Amino acid sequence: MSWSPSFIGIGAEKSATTWAWTILNEHPSVRMSQPKELNFFNLDENFGRGESWYRQHFATDAKCSGEISPLYMDDPRVAERIRSVYPDSKILVMLRNPFDRAMSHLFHDASVHYGKVATVVPEQLQALVDKDDKYIRRSRYHAALAPFFDVFPANQIGVFYFDEVKSDGLNLSRRLYEFAGVDSNFVPEQFNKKVNESQDLRPAAKLVMGVSRAIRAFPPTHAGMQWIYRHTQLREKVIRLLMVDRGRAEIRFDEVFSSDAAAELVNDLNQLSELLPSDLPADWAHSCSHEFSAAAKSGGLIAA
Repeated sequence: MSWSPSFIGIGAEKSATTWAWTILNEHPSVRMSQPKELNFFNLDENFGRGESWYRQHFATDAKCSGEISPLYMDDPRVAERIRSVYPDSKILVMLRNPFDRAMSHLFHDASVHYGKVATVVPEQLQALVDKDDKYIRRSRYHAALAPFFDVFPANQIGVFYFDEVKSDGLNLSRRLYEFAGVDSNFVPEQFNKKVNESQDLRPAAKLVMGVSRAIRAFPPTHAGMQWIYRHTQLREKVIRLLMVDRGRAEIRFDEVFSSDAAAELVNDLNQLSELLPSDLPADWAHSCSHEFSAAAKSGGLIAA
């Protein structure tokens, strides 16, 4: 029997995928890829390297193996690519309130561009939104998941929610283990670890990240950097050390995004509720900004 990963995590970005990777990697029967994000199915350069390149990122003795690359949900080609290579792999999905996800993503980028999130103002965030539509695009879950439901059986796709990380991380851990097909009685040490915190960067952080980008742009050192990313978590540890433990500014979705953007997400949620076999979190329709509430009334979004 040919090898295939037991499951492939496809996103969504800023929806506790790192938490899920950590919880799964803690299990004695699970070996996650190194690094976490292989970006094999979405980057042509990686996909062109073939299965042997992909396989080398996984332990050879693993009973259960998996990877999570959040950007898979942002590429409509990925579903068919996974099906064509590993049709029996399960598809793991982590979702977050799409409005909260967009804001978390935006604040993350603000920490990189401005070096701070505690004092950032709406105008600075709007400047980032004007440059890229990814904040709304990557929150359109129906559009992203429909290609996967088109080519994979529904029982092969597991959808889990960021909300449960905060409310009942242990139970969510057990359900992730059940989905992966391993002993769900194992209790991970980090099930209640905080996730997706927006923090400021120390002054040295932007310099370090700039140097990293320069190194990766230079071919002779790019290979070395790729090896570090593949075999260690050095990059993630360095970034954590450079973070200042300060919360983000209190800025609402409707202070940054237009009512059209809110309506777009509401319409997508309506479609998503019809696509998924289980209900969406009940508070999604009640936890957003004034713009979301207004769009929800016009769009007919009903909380599950």
